[in-house]
Amino acid sequence: MLILVRSIQGRTTIFSPEGRLYQIEYAMEAISHAGTVLGVLAKDGIVLAAEKKVTGKLLDLSGAKEGGYGGSGEKIFLLNSNVIGGVAGITADANSLVNYARTAAQKHLFLYNEDIPVELLAQRLCDLKQGYTQYGGLRPFGVSLLYAGYDPHYEFQLYHSDPSGNYSGWKATCIGANNGTAQSLLKQEYKDDISIDDAIGLVLRVMSKTMDSTTLGSEKLEFATLTLDPTTKQPKAKVYRPAEVDALLQKQGLGKKDEDTEMKTS
Repeated sequence: MLILVRSIQGRTTIFSPEGRLYQIEYAMEAISHAGTVLGVLAKDGIVLAAEKKVTGKLLDLSGAKEGGYGGSGEKIFLLNSNVIGGVAGITADANSLVNYARTAAQKHLFLYNEDIPVELLAQRLCDLKQGYTQYGGLRPFGVSLLYAGYDPHYEFQLYHSDPSGNYSGWKATCIGANNGTAQSLLKQEYKDDISIDDAIGLVLRVMSKTMDSTTLGSEKLEFATLTLDPTTKQPKAKVYRPAEVDALLQKQGLGKKDEDTEMKTS
């Protein structure tokens, strides 16, 4: 009898007295310890920033500096030409969902000859995530996602989805560690008519106050923007390379100070 009780408690589909799934609660707790991901919706674009947890001097970052579309591939991903995704949680689970999202986006493009609407892509992923909370023997995905995207009908949109399969639209939001502090800062400073340049400054200021690190730098920060190309009027996703992130931080006055100068003044 004791063995039977233990096996039942270990299942993924057991409800708590409040009607919640224990495994979902544990997944949400795991996400709250992951690197911060912050998204802000502006009138002319969207800004995403993320805190990298996997850092080290011996990491080979040549791919992020030279190849691909920028970024280290840990926190911010290009899901489609009109959608960028930011992930917080278990990176292995995130990789699986990112591949699924990219496949869904390409299927939609093949069938209808147009980019997938942002909310539809969020729905597709949420349907998959909800299925993993429904059957015994499966565990939920331990990852939350931010979707920053554009479609001609609703224009720029920012969505957040969690391991249960719920999703919601936001003007500005944060997932991962210190998300409560970031949300309160965003409530104070966010304005509905904010421009993309002001949104970049707001995101970097909030990240500087919520990240565990004392100084911001490209080794701990990923950054991306989604805007409209002025000539083609098509969405243009940009995932910043390390050198571009450092230049952006210097422009905002948040970059690292010259160590030699600090040595001389001390």
